[in-house]
Amino acid sequence: MNTERAYVKRQFGHRARLALTPTQVLLMDDQAHAARAMWNQLHDLWTMTPKCQRSLSRMDETLRQARKEIDWYVVLPAQAAQAVLKTYVQAWKNCWAGRAEEPTFKARIRSVMSVDVPQGRDLQIKRVHRRWGMVNIPKVGRVRFRWTKDLPVGKQADKENRITGARLVKDALGWHIAFRIQTLASRFRGWVCPGLDQKSGECC
Repeated sequence: MNTERAYVKRQFGHRARLALTPTQVLLMDDQAHAARAMWNQLHDLWTMTPKCQRSLSRMDETLRQARKEIDWYVVLPAQAAQAVLKTYVQAWKNCWAGRAEEPTFKARIRSVMSVDVPQGRDLQIKRVHRRWGMVNIPKVGRVRFRWTKDLPVGKQADKENRITGARLVKDALGWHIAFRIQTLASRFRGWVCPGLDQKSGECC
């Protein structure tokens, strides 16, 4: 059987609880509020701009200028700010495709506090104990998290099996991190080939 056809890339998430210090909790809250305010600014700009002038480059330029002029936007890492923009534009694409409703203004009370870490290399994950790992969060520092699942890090990570990024989310229990994981898995896992074609070497 063709080896390339036997395996397929799979993407899934793994959620773990963060053990933040009180100072780190405040830093994370500030980042989340800045991300929400940035979303609302983008939404105002999008709705006020004529349809013929709406573009990703225009939004990106406005976002970069805002980071220079608004002091409290600086608490949000540049890559996280870019992730807000890409998520907002994707929300409109999902709306136009009929997969979701129009993006709306995010209220402080009703919206979920979250921050995106789009680059897996920025996380610098390391296991330090049977039950604990350490992860680097931009502009927050090294943070402990509950290690409840083997992750493709260190020698176990390669081009096909790796962590591609993460999303930080706050709920009633506190801050959690949701890792985005990419693995190379067997296409036929849990399935038995009924027979083999002698010429092609593929299941028939």
